[in-house]
Amino acid sequence: MDTSTLTAVALGIAFQIYVSPIPEVSSIKVLVTYSCCNLLLAVYLLTSGLVSDTIVRVTTLNITFLTTACLLTLVRRAFFSPLANFPGPPHYALTNLFKANLYRMGKNAYTILDHHIKYDSDVIRIGPNELSIRNVEAIERLYKGKYPRGTFYGAARVDGATNLNTEGDYELQTPWRRIW
Repeated sequence: MDTSTLTAVALGIAFQIYVSPIPEVSSIKVLVTYSCCNLLLAVYLLTSGLVSDTIVRVTTLNITFLTTACLLTLVRRAFFSPLANFPGPPHYALTNLFKANLYRMGKNAYTILDHHIKYDSDVIRIGPNELSIRNVEAIERLYKGKYPRGTFYGAARVDGATNLNTEGDYELQTPWRRIW
């Protein structure tokens, strides 16, 4: 491997570490980082006197970078996600495409119920960031932990002010919950 390929792999790893905080990844953060990296790469190649093969090199390095970032995303989802310990079809942990296909065919509810039976569990993993719960008692076991909320709840803020429903930090929620 030459230096530029190793640099692309290193950037792919750094990119993955930067944009993959759990529970959610910001699409804007991904696109801005990717665009900035491409711009810096093109400027570097053009200023280093490699104008003739800039397009080929940028394309090759982009493919290396994207392959590294995608593979690391799949590994993180499969093995290092907080949901990795829940039973379920392993390929469902990688992408929502399998579930989308079931919705398309109208078989989602039946297939998920079959997976609950197959894995003999009230809670199964049906997506990279999604669980299916079959039994009401299982909800209490899941939600009694002190888990941070995702960015979804912040969208409901009015004029930037937070309240019990929009605050994502568990420590800041505690005094408000005690009042209720």
